[in-house]
Amino acid sequence: MFGSLKLFQLSSTLKKPRETQEAYSAVVELGRIGSDKAIDLLIGCLARGDGVARSAARELGRLADERSIQPLVDALAKPEISQSATEALVRIGSPATEPLISALRNSNPETRRLAAEMLGTIAGKCAVEPLIQVMQSDSDYAVRTAAAKKLGDLKDPRALWVIVGTLKLRDETTPERQAGLERLRQAASAAWRKIGDPLGKGANALEMSEAALAQQTLHDHDQDVHPRLVGELTHESEQDLIGVLKELITASEEVSWAKLENREPMLAAYFKTYDQRREAAEKVGAELVQRKLDLRQILANDLGSHAAIRNWWNSAGLL
Repeated sequence: MFGSLKLFQLSSTLKKPRETQEAYSAVVELGRIGSDKAIDLLIGCLARGDGVARSAARELGRLADERSIQPLVDALAKPEISQSATEALVRIGSPATEPLISALRNSNPETRRLAAEMLGTIAGKCAVEPLIQVMQSDSDYAVRTAAAKKLGDLKDPRALWVIVGTLKLRDETTPERQAGLERLRQAASAAWRKIGDPLGKGANALEMSEAALAQQTLHDHDQDVHPRLVGELTHESEQDLIGVLKELITASEEVSWAKLENREPMLAAYFKTYDQRREAAEKVGAELVQRKLDLRQILANDLGSHAAIRNWWNSAGLL
């Protein structure tokens, strides 16, 4: 009887919309009680979308009751409490795997992104195939980037093919999509470096075959000149040309990583040599100057003041 009265009082306190100290105390008390009814009340708190809801999510994570998993997954779409819901699900751990796999098909891209990140953290090798599917087909580059990063952390050779396919994606038609694609390419390159060469790690025959073919695909690009730099550049947009420079920066960073790791850099044929990279930077820079654009501003705002681009432009008298 006393327990029921106590729960009734706590429920009444939480029905008030204000973030009072009494509401926070009620959440903590429900977490201490931990009964089925208390957990139901905590789940109901998630709908508030405020600090009390965040506190409720943390208590649910501590209690790790599987009934709270789906409500916490649903809360990922709410920016006000998504971080607390994420932490709670990670704390619950492997029982959240299947609901998170289902969340990869959610209509909300932020829910899919957070689900991809958590799967890579809590599901281990079970996350590899779902994350590969995300990298292949998700419409949002931020979601695919999250999947690429986690595949790199998992270091599973099964991801090699999707990484190579990602590095070969065609450039986008809008600046926003192109920026997202560049972040995805960088994440894919980093994932490749983390996975490394399975040929030297006792891989089975299938993994060895796939790794060798992936290496060949990455190296044997069928053009010696970047496809956007063939012929006159007048038909290319400013953002397309800046996109080439960003690819150049990624290629230069890959060269640096390869030297540190004492291996051959994984580059498209049109960026394999120093002279190819320099000539590409100079050709793009000259076209941008022809259009009366400020190279110093582009260098600072779009290219992170990258030293190699600056040096090449200086040597060519473009700056």
